[in-house]
Amino acid sequence: MGTAKQNKLLKYILIGCAAVILILSVVLCVTAVKNKNLKNGGSAASEALVSASEERESLEAARASEAESYQNQLREQSSAFADEKNALNQTIADLNKQLAVKRAAEAATGAPKPLAPGEYPDWSNKTIYLTFDDGPSPRTPEVLKILRDNGVKATFFVTHISGKSSHYMKDIVAEGHTIALHSYTHDYDKIYASEEAYFADLQQISDLVYSETGVRTNLIRFPGGSSNIVSRFNPGIMTRLTQQVTDKGYVYFDWNVVSGDANRGGATAQQIINNCRKVSKKSDSVIVLMHDSAEKRTTVEALPEVIAYYKAAGCKFATITESTPPAHQRVAN
Repeated sequence: MGTAKQNKLLKYILIGCAAVILILSVVLCVTAVKNKNLKNGGSAASEALVSASEERESLEAARASEAESYQNQLREQSSAFADEKNALNQTIADLNKQLAVKRAAEAATGAPKPLAPGEYPDWSNKTIYLTFDDGPSPRTPEVLKILRDNGVKATFFVTHISGKSSHYMKDIVAEGHTIALHSYTHDYDKIYASEEAYFADLQQISDLVYSETGVRTNLIRFPGGSSNIVSRFNPGIMTRLTQQVTDKGYVYFDWNVVSGDANRGGATAQQIINNCRKVSKKSDSVIVLMHDSAEKRTTVEALPEVIAYYKAAGCKFATITESTPPAHQRVAN
């Protein structure tokens, strides 16, 4: 090959190498630019992600703060409602107390409860004889005050059960009530052991009444009533006694309305009131059995309303005398 041809070939080779180098340079430049752009784009994306995360955390914090604020409002409202509820309950309690005081005042004065027309019977033909057994007792002054406040007289069949209260016999007589004989001991086994035992007990209470009041009375009520069955351990004694007391000049009285205050287990004031309203249509002489003893608190509570009801029904009140219809029960022994 000639020298000229060799030089020409070498020239072509150099041109080709220069072209390749140029192309590689261009490729490298393009690649560098792309890498730079990619790097810049990744940094922006990362910054955007961080910003989004921070925004989400801020939103969650705001929601948590809002929720806590709402809960605080609920607690405040609940506390306010509780205060209002307590205030309302206190108001109701105060009203109930005022109502109780008003009812007690009405009861103390004997003011009848207002009833609908027709609820009061027409008992203008009836006479009420309120009778109290087993006293006197620490309750006697309370009973006397109620009777005094209502302008009503009653009959007390007395005993010596509460010996420390015997001095109240004077007050019974001084206030115009009738004092009558019940029993000295009120011991069924003792007084119904024989006729002699009964009359010995009767004489004891008669003498006690006389020593306390100066009154001699022949008005009596058998312990347990003439129809009692507690005396059946001595067969026929009540049949004999009812005849013998009459022969000796005594007048005995049973009852035809039972208040129920001597029932086993006691009776509420309302039960006593209800029982006292159970008056027979047949009898114009209504003898009501009640008791005057320390444990008869509900009897004292019921008495004003019992009196008020009888007054509203048009009844008259009286004390027992020898001429009072005796309301004898059937003798069961």
